[in-house]
This record gives sequence, structure tokens and C-alpha cells, in this order.
Amino acid sequence: MKLLNLEVRNFKPFRELILPEDEDELPGGLILVRGPNSTGKSSLFEAILWGLWGADAVGLTNDELISFSSTYCKVIVTFDVAGDRYKIDRSYNPADGMSVVLFLKKGNAWKRIADKSKSVSTKLDEIFSLELRQALNTILVRQGEVAAIANSTPSVLRNLLIDVYDIEILNRMSKHLEDLESNLDSEIDSRARSYRSPEDIQEEIQRCHSRINRYNESIKQRKDEITSTEKLLADIPDIPSLRKVSEINSKMERQQQELTLVMKELQRYLSQAGLLEADDTLIHARLESLDRERERVESERSLIETTIQKIDQEIGISKGRRTDFSDKINTLTGREKTEAVCPTCSKPLSASERDSLVSEYKKAITDGDIQIRELEKQRDHHSESIKKIDGRLTVISKSSDAADNVKDTHTNVREIQQKISTSEHELQQILDSMGVKDFDVFLKKFNVDSIASLQSKVESLTSMLKEAKKGTSEIEENILQEQEQIADLESKEVLMKQLGAEIEEMKQLNEHAKYVRRKLVSGFVADYVFQKRLLGIIRSATNQYVRFFTNGQYTSVDLEPTAPTKRSGPGLLLKIWDERDQAWKKTSQLSYGDRTAISLALRLGISRTMSSIRPLRDSPIMIPRMRSVLLDEPLGGLDKSRRESVVTNLVNDKNFEQILLITHTDVQGWEDVPIIEVSKSGAGSRAVLIM
Repeated sequence: MKLLNLEVRNFKPFRELILPEDEDELPGGLILVRGPNSTGKSSLFEAILWGLWGADAVGLTNDELISFSSTYCKVIVTFDVAGDRYKIDRSYNPADGMSVVLFLKKGNAWKRIADKSKSVSTKLDEIFSLELRQALNTILVRQGEVAAIANSTPSVLRNLLIDVYDIEILNRMSKHLEDLESNLDSEIDSRARSYRSPEDIQEEIQRCHSRINRYNESIKQRKDEITSTEKLLADIPDIPSLRKVSEINSKMERQQQELTLVMKELQRYLSQAGLLEADDTLIHARLESLDRERERVESERSLIETTIQKIDQEIGISKGRRTDFSDKINTLTGREKTEAVCPTCSKPLSASERDSLVSEYKKAITDGDIQIRELEKQRDHHSESIKKIDGRLTVISKSSDAADNVKDTHTNVREIQQKISTSEHELQQILDSMGVKDFDVFLKKFNVDSIASLQSKVESLTSMLKEAKKGTSEIEENILQEQEQIADLESKEVLMKQLGAEIEEMKQLNEHAKYVRRKLVSGFVADYVFQKRLLGIIRSATNQYVRFFTNGQYTSVDLEPTAPTKRSGPGLLLKIWDERDQAWKKTSQLSYGDRTAISLALRLGISRTMSSIRPLRDSPIMIPRMRSVLLDEPLGGLDKSRRESVVTNLVNDKNFEQILLITHTDVQGWEDVPIIEVSKSGAGSRAVLIM
């Protein structure tokens, strides 16, 4: 792969960037990317990686990549792979999300070959013949990665190589085993949640048998109770007959109470009527006598009322005279003595005549008052007589009414007595049908004092019998349920024995899978992939860089497998041949600059072999298509001489179509090497290609 053009908008510090600016293409070979710290050199690499693969390639979220005060970001990357030109247009805004389209140039036109993130990612895997992780490990040497290799322990170095190469077939094997272990753990856990020990089930079965025994004892007791109750009920007449007897008794009690009340009422009426007994002849004679008495008393009352009327008239006349005399006296005494006139004839009167006449009038008034008082006494006497007569008439009327009521009440008494007689006859017939001669003896037989109590006892016994039978049925149902539960538990016991065997088998399989993954697969990586295949390929690809980067002092490297220790697993010991001292040396014996140069050589050797490595002899041959590398600050630990050696080698390196090298250190004497100069521009950054 070779980068041709890069267009960036609102991506981190770059507001608007086009590389190169004059519609040319980025050159092949080495391109230095330089500039002060914090100007955006690493962000330029991130723009390339994000444009190709999205946020997964840079370890940031899409929102974190948008420039401040902007609402979207966009990157267009044009690149060449094996002679075919591709363009990927990727943009993002929080409102609409990600938009990405992959184009292939056909003639002078760009043809869309994939859109949407998933389809573009799949198409890129086909184009590069590498998955995302392998492609990233091929194209990108991250900042600090060289130092990590230089300072790594054997086990860390081995894991770094496994991680960088991402040996797919072995990873899939290990992943498959991990999935198998996880599935087995889930299955074991699921079965363990359902599992119950056969011993617990057997104890539950024994508890069921114990409950059945208790139920059987309870049934026996209830059946004895049922037999006793049924025998007692058999000696008692049937409920309808008892109810009939109870109804008749109740009716007779009501009739007797009614008769008592009516008899009391009859005696009261007899007393009021003045009768000794309720004989129709006596009643008739009494009524006639009362009628005659009423007529006599009413006649007497009429005479007295006439007398009272006459007295009232006489009193009225006397009171009229008195008023007249009083008026005349007032007339005579109200004038001058010389002007007296007779009130009757208007004759003038002398004083003596007037006084004589006044005296006569006063005497007449006095006599009249005496007469009025006498008349009023007579009237009061007659009024009192009328009151007595009215009282007598009231008594006569009440006696007459009472005599009528005696006749009616006596008829009612005879009717009630007839009803009682009928009820007694009906009761005797029922008792005869029940075979009961003496009802009181019959009640004592059942220790009750009334038919109502006997009926209540029958109902109680019947209810007890019903409940006993119902309880017996429920207990029998419980026994059936217990028996069914025993059958279920016995089936479950068999099932649990099988399940327990399956769990043990799965545990053994799980342990075996763990052993295979941890020991055999890991050992296979160490014994075969590393020792017989990978290490030789890495050595041959790395030695060239070692010689050039160290000016010939070190000529070759070796990766020697180490045994696992208590603290770490198996590892790879990096050893270097010192041509000057004619000895193999460990990295710990080298200076920091030497370690950095050799680690960079090893990392470039890895990137060189990445797209064509075959971990197994039968792995498919891959045409190397990812022949570009982005180096992020690898020269920091090298002196000027070593930096010049590295750059000289990279300029002449034909193993990569294109190398982009970020460095903030000075590299002198290479003016003809293309440079991308990155610098601050206002609130953002700019980048310019200098040829």
C-alpha cells in the first residue's frame, strides 16, 4: 500500500488540510514528518488510520476527534494497492453518525464499491489480505513501542510478538477452547443449579412415606368416628319428621300464647261489661239493660239542660237590669243637684227625690246581685249533675262496647282452642308414625330437653359426619399426591444420578480443555511456531536493519526460547552478535542507544514480514500488499550518527513502498528527503509537503 493523497477537515488540530496541496501525489520511499511538540504530527497519523478504519484504529471515540467549535470531521484517503487506486471518504457528525464510502478508480472515474462501516471494513480486509489488528501492527509502529521492545523481559517480548503477529489459526484454536471452557462452565453452572443430590431425594422420599403412614392412621380414626356417628343418627328419626314436629310444637306454642292473651282480654271485657261469663243470653240481656239505662240517663240530662237554659236567661235579665240601674244612677249623680231629671220620664227632680230614687236603684241592684248569685249556684249544681250523667253515659257506652267485644273475643277463643286441638292431633299422628309413645322419654334418650335441641343435635351430627367424610377424602387425596410425589422423586433420583455423571464428565472435559489451551496450544506456539517457523523469518528480516542501524557493530540477532518460571510463562530472550567483541550479548548488556537501534530494527523486520508470514507450512501464501509503515517518534534514543544511519537505510530500503517517519530530533544532511512540515496556524495546525 502507498498513500497518494490526504484531505482532512476539522480533525483534531487540522481545520482544513490537503496533502499535497498542488494536486500532486505523495512520493514513495521515506518521508520525514517533523515539527515542534504538540503541533499535530501524531494526529496526522491518526487521521490516516481513522480515514481507513475508523475509531477502532485510533483508540478514541468519534466525538473526541472533532475539532473544538466544530460539528463534524472528515478525512479522504487516496491510496494504491498492487497497482489499483482506492479512495475512502469517511465523515462523522454526532447528529447523523458515521458515513463512509470506498471507491475504486476505473479509468478516469471513481466507482463506489462499498458503503457503510461494516461493508467497507470487510472490503479493506480483502484488499490488504489482513484483518484490522494485523494491518495496524504492520503499518504502525506506535510511539513508545520501540522502547517497550528494548526494555522487555523474555516473557513480555514473546507476548509482544504473539500480539503483533496475531497468529490467527492458533488464536482461533485458543479462542475456540476458551469458548468451549466458557460453554462448559455455563453448562456446569446451569446443571449445578438444577442438580440435587440423590441422598437428599431419598430423604424426601422417606418423609413422604412417613406422611403416608400418618395419613393412614388418621383415616382409621375418622372411619371409626363415621361408623359411630352413623349408628347414632340411625336411631334418630329423619330430619324432615323432626322438622315437622318442631314446626308443630312451635305453632302450638304460638297458639297457646295467643290463647292466653285472648283469655286475658276476654276477662277484661267481661269486667268492663259487668258480666260473669261469656253467655250469649246474658250478653244480650246486658246489652238491652244498658240501652234502657242509656235512654233514661239521656232523658234526665235533657231536662237538666233545659233548666240550665232557663237559669241562664234569668241571669241575663238580672244583669241587664243591673246595668240599666247603674246607668241611671250615673245619670242622676253626674249632674248638678239643681238640674236632676227623672231618667224614666224626664221630670225634674228635687234633690230629695233624686236621692230617694238613687237609693231605690241601688237597693234594686243589690237585690239583683243576690238573685244572680243564687241562680249561678243552681246552674253550677245542674252542670255538675250533667257531668255525672255524662260519666254515667261513658260507662254505659264502654260497658256496651265491652259486651260486644266479649261476644267477638269469645268467638276468637273458641277458634284458637280448635286450632290447638287440631295441632295436638297432628303432632300425635307424627309421633305415632315415628314409634314414639312418650315424647319426653324420647327426648331424654338423646339427652336433650326440646325438639329444637334434638334437631340441632341431628344437624350437628350430620355436619360432623359430612366433615369427617370430606376430611377422609382429602386425606386419601393427600396420600395419592404423596404417592405421585414419590414416583416423581424416584424418577428425579435417576435423573439426578445421570445429571451428576454429566457434570463430572463436563468438569473433566473442562479441565482437559484448560490443559490443552494452557499447555498444549501455548507449547505449540513456543515449540513450533516460534522455534521452527517464526524466529528464523524474523532473524533474516531483521539482520539487515541491525547492521545498518549500528554501523556494522552488530550484525545479527537471535531469539532464544526460555522456559517458564514461577512468576511468568515461557519467553524469548533477544540476543545480539557483537562483531567487534565477537560475542553474543543480551540487551541488558547494551547501551540504551544500542538497545533502541536494535529494537527499531526488530520492529521494522516484523512489519516487513507481517503481510507475508505463514505461521504453519500449510498456511496460504499471502501476496505482500501492506508495504507501508508509519513510524511514530522512534529516533529519540539515538545519537546523531545512529539517526543518520537509520535515515540512510530507510531512504534506500526497498522493502517498503512508503515510510512516514515522525521525528522531533534534527536529522542533518538529508535535504533531498521529502518532508512534511507540521506547524501551528492560528487556533489549529497546518502541514506542508516540502520536496
